Amino acid sequence: MKSIRSRAPAASTPAVRRAMQAVHTAHTTPEILLRSSLFKLGLRYRVHTRPEPSLPIKADLVFRSRKLTIFVDGCFWHGCPRHFRIPKVNAAWWEEKIADNVRRDKRNISLLKARGWNVVRIWEHDISPTRLPKILERVVTQTVPKPSIRPHKRYRIE
Repeated sequence: MKSIRSRAPAASTPAVRRAMQAVHTAHTTPEILLRSSLFKLGLRYRVHTRPEPSLPIKADLVFRSRKLTIFVDGCFWHGCPRHFRIPKVNAAWWEEKIADNVRRDKRNISLLKARGWNVVRIWEHDISPTRLPKILERVVTQTVPKPSIRPHKRYRIE
């Protein structure tokens, strides 16, 4: 069977075509807000890169030293249960397309977790000035190095 992308129907109108072409796949406003907030906290990360070169997965943010990936999921493209509505035009194709995206997301999470990565998925609607502190707390707790079990040699009791 041909891929979903190759079977994509033509846009219903020139206006729809222009709107779809203008959709950003990277560097979205919620993603930039999250990145700038993490950067201000002193955290450094890689942007839109593969966590491991052998994996066909690109995460929005990758903290390689902590084995942490962050995905900022758009409500439309990833089928947000709160906001996603199937378009009326070409509904069958869109339903299949979004279902395929959700399956791919689940498969990617499984692949990453099998290789020891922590995966954080955040809906774009959750990245707002009021909810951002909670998200930052969640990310920071996973990026801060774990304390060493052994005390420093100066403090050992022998």
